[in-house]
Amino acid sequence: MADSLEIRRFRPDDRERVNGFFDSLGFDARMFFNRLDGNRQNALRYFDGTLENTIQWMACDGDIMAGYVFLWDVDSSVVWFGIAVADAYQRRGLGWRLAQTAISWAKEHGKGGVLLTTHAANFKAQALYEKCGFRRIGTAFDGEWLYLLRFS
Repeated sequence: MADSLEIRRFRPDDRERVNGFFDSLGFDARMFFNRLDGNRQNALRYFDGTLENTIQWMACDGDIMAGYVFLWDVDSSVVWFGIAVADAYQRRGLGWRLAQTAISWAKEHGKGGVLLTTHAANFKAQALYEKCGFRRIGTAFDGEWLYLLRFS
């Protein structure tokens, strides 16, 4: 199923898809990924032209946005990473494909690695990150776990 979904960069006509995606997120995804609606607000900044230094991709199932991955601070040597998959599309390999899309971009653009933080109780995400090669390197200032994928 995940192999048949298109992964592509955001386009100007995607605002409705993006809002639909965030509206569809279940409790865990809202708690771990979109607390206080911050990731939705950052995603929507693409459409008003105020999102800088960030690259966003979506996985599409027809007109439905099934997943989201982004890199920010892309002008630095190590970029930050975020990812979410809609509940109905989880456990099908889509998270892996989205992660590989962003990781490949970072490698192709000469970055030294990718950083992320995750809630200590977000076990499904941690399993994905570790499968992708990320290693837990400590705890961030807000108590979330800090992961790094180094390319060198």
